[in-house]
Amino acid sequence: MLKFFKNPEFLIIGTSLFFTTLVSGLAGLAGILITGKFLGFFLIAFVLQFIIFAIVNTFLQRKDFIETTKVINEQLEASSRYLINLSCSYCQISNTVPIILNQENRFKCESCAQINGVKMQFFSTQITTPLKKVMIPVGDEEIEFKVS
Repeated sequence: MLKFFKNPEFLIIGTSLFFTTLVSGLAGLAGILITGKFLGFFLIAFVLQFIIFAIVNTFLQRKDFIETTKVINEQLEASSRYLINLSCSYCQISNTVPIILNQENRFKCESCAQINGVKMQFFSTQITTPLKKVMIPVGDEEIEFKVS
């Protein structure tokens, strides 16, 4: 039972309800001073707090979502940029060129100031599996070599 009260969700909900009830109680006390009625002011303040905080929380969640999306897009953009050393197609001097994978790339040579295009080629390769032993036939027999 004591473990339940140490649960972070319980602490957050309990604290929130405590302060909501406290503010509503103060509004109810103000209602007693103004009109002599406690319960009406208490309930109105309680409901208004839920409505106002629902609107504020929706706004904050939307703002967080927009900021998170912006950060993710910036990370994706940053991860699509690579620096690569390429030789100029005119003077053969090496240049460090930023490459962005999702667009056409060009660079101006630092030495001869000519504009170069960048073409990328991707291809698949076979993957080899290392051998653990090799059997070599010699006449009627086979000689085994272990690879370590």
